[in-house]
Amino acid sequence: MSHCPNCGRYVGPYETCPYCGARLTGRTSIRGVKIVAVALATVGLAILWFAATHAEVPRVMIGQAGATMNMAYVRVEGHCTCAPTYDPESETLSFWIEDDTGEIRVSAYRAETRQIIEQDHIPALGDLVEVAGTLRVREDFLSLTINVPEQLKTTRAEPVDHDIGTIVPEDRYLRVRVRGQVRQVYEPYEGLTLITIRDETGSIPIVVSEDLIALSDASSTVRLSAHGEALTTGQSVEVVAAVSLYGDTPQLVPASLADIVPLGQKVPIAVEKQIGELTTADAGQLAVVRGTVTEVNPFSSGVKVMLDDGTGAAIVLLWQSVYDGLPNPAALDVGAEVQVQGEVSQYRGQLEVIPELAEDVQVLTTAAPPAETTIAALTTGDAGRVVTLRGTLGPPDPFSAGVKFTLDDGTGQITLLLWSDVAESAPEGLGAGTQVVVTGQVEEYQGELELIPRNAGEIRVTGVGAVPTEDEVKVEDGGEARAIGDVTSADVGATLLLAGTLGEPQTFSKGVKFPLDDGTGTIILLLWQNVYDAIHDADRLVAGARVEAAGRIDEYRGDLEIIPEADGVRVVE
Repeated sequence: MSHCPNCGRYVGPYETCPYCGARLTGRTSIRGVKIVAVALATVGLAILWFAATHAEVPRVMIGQAGATMNMAYVRVEGHCTCAPTYDPESETLSFWIEDDTGEIRVSAYRAETRQIIEQDHIPALGDLVEVAGTLRVREDFLSLTINVPEQLKTTRAEPVDHDIGTIVPEDRYLRVRVRGQVRQVYEPYEGLTLITIRDETGSIPIVVSEDLIALSDASSTVRLSAHGEALTTGQSVEVVAAVSLYGDTPQLVPASLADIVPLGQKVPIAVEKQIGELTTADAGQLAVVRGTVTEVNPFSSGVKVMLDDGTGAAIVLLWQSVYDGLPNPAALDVGAEVQVQGEVSQYRGQLEVIPELAEDVQVLTTAAPPAETTIAALTTGDAGRVVTLRGTLGPPDPFSAGVKFTLDDGTGQITLLLWSDVAESAPEGLGAGTQVVVTGQVEEYQGELELIPRNAGEIRVTGVGAVPTEDEVKVEDGGEARAIGDVTSADVGATLLLAGTLGEPQTFSKGVKFPLDDGTGTIILLLWQNVYDAIHDADRLVAGARVEAAGRIDEYRGDLEIIPEADGVRVVE
C-alpha cells in the first residue's frame, strides 16, 4: 500500500500518514527485511564455510596431471623418494613423492614451513605422504605448493632389524634398524658427511646432509664435528634409517640425527680365532687374533709384526698411518701380548691380518725392556731379537734409503742402519766419534749383522768423541789422496780422497751422478738425493767445477764409483 486509505495521498514507505495521521496497516517492516537479509547471508556463508572445510579435496594420480589442471587445488599420495631439502634463509622446505604413475615436487614456504617443523611433520625417505595443495603444471615439471600445513600427513613404517651385510638394493626405501661400529667419518664434499659403520656381516655408509642437521631436533644426542660432540671411530651406535641407493650400492638415510644413538656396549664386528685356524678361505673376512709379538720389521710403508699364539704365526701388517696412530708405538715390541682386529689377507702365500684403524690394535701386556748386551755376544741366531747396544759411531755412510754407521763397543763392530724416516728425526750430531746407546732389532744382511732402530726415540747420545774436521779423511793405507787412475776394483770398500773436474750431471730416481776426471782417469761421483740436498753449495756442482770428494769406493756394472757423505764434497774452484 503506497497511498493513505483515509486521505488518499501518497505516503511512500511510512507506516503513519504524514498528512492526516492515519495509521497504515498490512505493510512489511523494513527493519524486519534487514534482519532477515542479514540472517540469510550469515547462514549462506556458514554453509559455504562448512562445504569448503568438509568437502574432500579431489585426489589425482600424479601422472594424470595436465595443463588444464594448472592452479587446481588437488590431493596427491605417494612415497617420499629422497630426503627433504631445507633452506633456513628462505625457509623453504622441499621433497619429492611418487606413485605408480609419476613423481612430483612438493614445497612449503615460510609460515607453512615453520608450522610443519614445529609439528614434526617433516617427511623422510620412504614415508607414505598424503598432501593437498595448489598444483603447478609446466611442460616437463610438476610441483605442488602446500597452503594448509594440516593437510600434510605422513605415515612412517616401523623399522625392521637387519644385519648390515643382508641389506641389498631390493630393500630400497625399507626402514631398518642396524647396530655397528663407526669405522670412518668423512666429508666427500662440503655439506655432506658419510659415516661408515660395520658389524660382523659387512659395512654400510650413513648419509648425513647439512639439511638433515638443520632439521634435526636440537636435543639430539649425536653431533658431527663442528656441530657439537663428534662421533669417533670405534664407537658403537644403533641407527634407524631408510635404505637408499648410490648407483647400485645401498646406503642408509636417517630421518633425524636422533635416529643415530650411541651405545654403551661395544658391538663386535669380527669373530675371535686362533691363528692356526686361519686359512685362505678367510681372506677378505675380519678376524680377531691375539698372541705374542716375536718380530717387528719396519718397511718403507709401515711395520710388519709377527704374532704367535702357540697354534700358529701370522703377519700383522700396520700401514704407517695406523702405526703412527697407536697411543704408544714403542709398546708394540717383541714379547708384548697383543690383540688385533683386522682383515685377513694373503700375500705371496703367507697370511696377513691388516688392521683398519689404530683402535684395532690393543697391547694387552707390554714386553720387558730389551736386554743390554755386547756386540761380541750377538750371533746370526739373534736375528729378529730386539737388543740394546752402546758404543761409538764411525763415519756415516749414506745410501739411497738412509744412512749406515759402524757401531763399535770394544768387543766388536756391527752396522747401525737408520732408514730415512728415522735418520731425519734422529738426534743431531750423529757422526764419527759420537757415543750412543741404541735399541733396535738385529737383522742379517748378506752374512753381516745389522742393528735397526724402529724410531728416533731408540737412539740416545751419551757423549761426543773426537770428530774429524772437514778436511780430515781416512784412507785405506792411512796416507795420501789417490789419483783416479790409480783406483782399481781392489779398492772397493775403501774410503779415499779424490780430486778432479766434474763432467755433465746425470740425474736418476735416487740422486745424481757426475763423471769426475783428474787427467789420470775418470770415476763416477754418486750423490744420493739426501746427500745432494744436504750439500750447502750444491748449486756450484756443475760441469767444469773442480771438486774434492772423500767417500767410499764401490763398483756398479763394471764402473767404479765414489760415494761421499754430505760433508765429503768440496768445490775448490
